[in-house]
Amino acid sequence: MAEAKSRVVRPQPTTQRAHLPPRSTIPRPTRINPSSPEYKQAARKYTQVLVALPILLVTSYFLFDRLVLGHEPKPRPLPQRPKLELEDMK
Repeated sequence: MAEAKSRVVRPQPTTQRAHLPPRSTIPRPTRINPSSPEYKQAARKYTQVLVALPILLVTSYFLFDRLVLGHEPKPRPLPQRPKLELEDMK
């Protein structure tokens, strides 16, 4: 039977370590130009989605509540019109 010898792991010599590529070959992210037409179009679409999504969710909820669950809409109070008196006009 062979005896298992415990092996001590030591750091590898510098010649055997993983070699990192030079910094010049790592691609750098390009800066975004906010004045470009592509950026403005994307920003406009993003803003439209952020504005429209809450409106869509709320109106969908109320429509579901009325059509599927059968709840009636709240009655709206009629505005009170002031009565015109003919005596005041003379």
